[in-house]
Amino acid sequence: MTKSPTPGSAPTAGQAAAASGARSARLLVGLIGGVFLLLIAAFVGMIFLVHDEVRLNAVGPIAAAPGAERGGVVFHGTANIWEVRGRLTQDDARQVSFAIDLVGPTAQPAPAGLQLSLSLERADGTGTPIPLDHRLVRPGSLVATSAPLETGPWRLRLTLPEIEALQEFSVEP
Repeated sequence: MTKSPTPGSAPTAGQAAAASGARSARLLVGLIGGVFLLLIAAFVGMIFLVHDEVRLNAVGPIAAAPGAERGGVVFHGTANIWEVRGRLTQDDARQVSFAIDLVGPTAQPAPAGLQLSLSLERADGTGTPIPLDHRLVRPGSLVATSAPLETGPWRLRLTLPEIEALQEFSVEP
């Protein structure tokens, strides 16, 4: 039979080591549990913080040519299920022309009835957005041209169901 300590007596070295080990184990479990709860809270919080916007990436420049005297840029990205491939060019009058192709997940073009809109806005958020009229060239391909724009940073906003795709560009003097 083991001898149990009497109340008020000092714990033995083995009991002190066991108590220290138990405290360490509880501390480790508490830390792991806290990190796990923080991770869950972050995932739940993402639902409320995620915007329905995606940025389109500039892929490369377009050299200056007749009708695109200021050159332009090729951009690419994914908006929901649609792959967005576009070209943006500027002429001498600071008019910006857009050509955009929307391709689905199985390489099919976007249907003609797809609800979408194009607008231009100042990148700094000042002013009101300028809606752009666009026309379908063929299924999934559309073109649009703006009125002459003021110099400075601008943003193209392509609005699709459930998501908006943004492409920033600059109009030089």
